[in-house]
Formats: sequence, C-alpha cells, structure tokens
Amino acid sequence: MIGVVEKRSHRPASACRDASYEPPPAALSVRPPLLRQIHHLLRLYRVRDWIHILPVPLATFDLHAARGSACLAAGRGVASAFVILAFGLLLNSVSDRQVDRDGRKNPLIVAGAAGYQYSLAVLLVLSLVLAAVSPVPARLAILSCLALGVIYSIGPRLKSVPVASSLTNAAGFTLMLFFGMSSATLPLGFGYVALAYATLLLQNQLMHEAGDQVEDRASGIRTTWLTLGPRWTALMAAFAGLGATIAAVHIVPRAAVVPVVTIASTVFVLAFPLLLSWPRLKAREAARLRVIQRWCAVVLGAGLYAAWRMGA
Repeated sequence: MIGVVEKRSHRPASACRDASYEPPPAALSVRPPLLRQIHHLLRLYRVRDWIHILPVPLATFDLHAARGSACLAAGRGVASAFVILAFGLLLNSVSDRQVDRDGRKNPLIVAGAAGYQYSLAVLLVLSLVLAAVSPVPARLAILSCLALGVIYSIGPRLKSVPVASSLTNAAGFTLMLFFGMSSATLPLGFGYVALAYATLLLQNQLMHEAGDQVEDRASGIRTTWLTLGPRWTALMAAFAGLGATIAAVHIVPRAAVVPVVTIASTVFVLAFPLLLSWPRLKAREAARLRVIQRWCAVVLGAGLYAAWRMGA
C-alpha cells in the first residue's frame, strides 16, 4: 500500500481524474449507432407509409381456436405483413430511383444511399420462412404477394400498365387479410369482408393516383388516372363503391340493410366518384379527398367487420 501511494504521488496533477468523473455507460456508447441503424432501415423500408396496415392480418383471428395458437398465428401474420410490405416498398424504390424526384418518397435517390441489396435478400428469405410455417391459405397469400410485388415493380412492371396497376395494388393489400390464419379453414362469410376491403381500397388507390398525377406525369408513369381521365376513373371508383355496398348487404343484419346500403351508396357510389370526376380537380385537392375517403372507409369497414364478427 505504501508503494502504491508513493507511485500515485509521482504522477502529474493533470493526469489525475477528477473525483466527480464517471465513465460513460457502455450502453450509451453503443446505443446511438444502433438507433441510427434502426432509423435508417425504417426510412429505407418507408415504414411510415404503411405502418397503419400492419393490423390487417388480425382480421382472421380465430376466436374459436386455442388462445395460444390463435395469438401465435396473429403474431406470425403481423410479422409477415411487415416483411412483405418492407420488401415490396423497397423493391418499388429500387425500380423507381431513376424517375422519382422526391427524396422523402424514395430514400434511394438521396446521395450515398446504399445497402439495399442485403436488405432485399434478408426480407425475401424471411418471407419464405414465414410462408413455410403458415397454413396453406396464408402461405399462398404470402407467396402471391411476393410475386405481385415483383411483377408490379420490376417485370413486366404492371405499375406502368393502366387499370392493371390499380387492380394489382389493391389485390396485394387484400391478400394480407389471410396472413393471420391459424388453420386452413376460412370463417363463414369472410369473403364478403374481403370484398368490402378490396373495393374500398381500390377506390382509395384511384384517388391516390389523382393526387400523384403531377409527379406521375413528369416521371412518365401511365397510371389509370392519367390514361382514362377523371370521368372514366370516377366510373371505375363508382363500381368499386358498388362492390363494397353489395358486400355490406350480405354482412349486416337484415334490419340494418336499408340504412347501411343508403349511406354506403350515397357516400361511396355517388359522392366520392362525383368529386373525383370534377374536371378542375387539382392534385392537392385529390390528396385531401383521398384522406377523407380513407377515414370514411375505416368507419364503414369497422362497422361491417363488427357486424360480421357478431354474426359469425
């Protein structure tokens, strides 16, 4: 101990640490890079654009199955939706990096963006693994989403084919309803729920194209809106609203058919298509119309889903 004291006394004062000095925790030195990496991946996958879609696989939650297996299937379905959406949006960013101009929409056009090849490979492998451990309907839905993502963004690039692009987009999101299945048997009447979801989603997709008309025209993308024009696109949206109304007829109780059909047809068959067909509709107004339609569709969809659950 004497030797140690004498050794310390010979060290310069400047070399002595202050008594209040505390070494930084190891977690603080590791956490910022980890958070930056997570933030980079979330931005690369454009999670902010689709995080609200993650609960969709919960629609097929089996109330009659064992609670453990049903919760496991629900978790697997949400994980499958996350991986599929991340893969599809990243693949779309890769294919559009030469035509997109907004770095907020496509992170790959920002200088220095790299590393997406590894992410695509990992997401593809995870998708196949989740498909392998899923029931047959969910497995087919996952594989179909992968195929639709490829032909939509890469080749034959249905994104540039009018009408087909809109239908493919709606079909891909609709298939996610089946990701959370715990068995190979669908609940009775779920097809009408899927029909309502698909048609309302298609109507919203057409409004999305109207909102992106300026950028799509500059990029040379032939969307349904730019090819058919406001009037015919609005007619297509009206048929989509009609599909949702027909689904509602088969879901709601008989006593509620008349008021539900009246409201649904007024809003989704008449009001929104008429507003969409307005020749002077600007891109900004179409974007706002899309937000309004989305919330109206959420209200109707939630009501139809609740009615189906109570009647199942």
